[in-house]
Amino acid sequence: MRYLISVLFVSLLSVSTPALADDARIIVGAGSQLGVGSGEASFRYIAPEPVVWDLHPAVGVSVAGNGSGWVGVGAALTLGPNAEGLFLRITSMAGAYRQGNGRDLGGAIQFRNALDIGYRWDNGVEAGIGADHRSNAGLNTPNNGLNTVYAFASIPLK
Repeated sequence: MRYLISVLFVSLLSVSTPALADDARIIVGAGSQLGVGSGEASFRYIAPEPVVWDLHPAVGVSVAGNGSGWVGVGAALTLGPNAEGLFLRITSMAGAYRQGNGRDLGGAIQFRNALDIGYRWDNGVEAGIGADHRSNAGLNTPNNGLNTVYAFASIPLK
């Protein structure tokens, strides 16, 4: 999954339209941890001002029914039209993982990469689907990784 997200990211950068100019944004998601059978709720905040290129600071947190949890910081890139229409968002974050009764990911330090596709209405509200992958990037053993699929909704903070 991490390889797929990396390939998509590089491909999109080479043919993409400009990134969306945006307000601060709250994103709420609900989904399932694949291969684990646990539901997961997530929350992300994306800051309005890019820090480098079109990368916006992002903060995320997720909790699962199996007691696992994750919190992290990173960056988000949103590609698509500046008004109503389809968009693609790529988020990459580093953070801390709490295993609870969830999958052993080999340590507390975990990297999370997400790919979202959605629709933005004229009022700035968004809805869509996404997938993410968490792993320790080989820092520890085991490096099992964890994939999550989810639906999300977001609102701009104006």
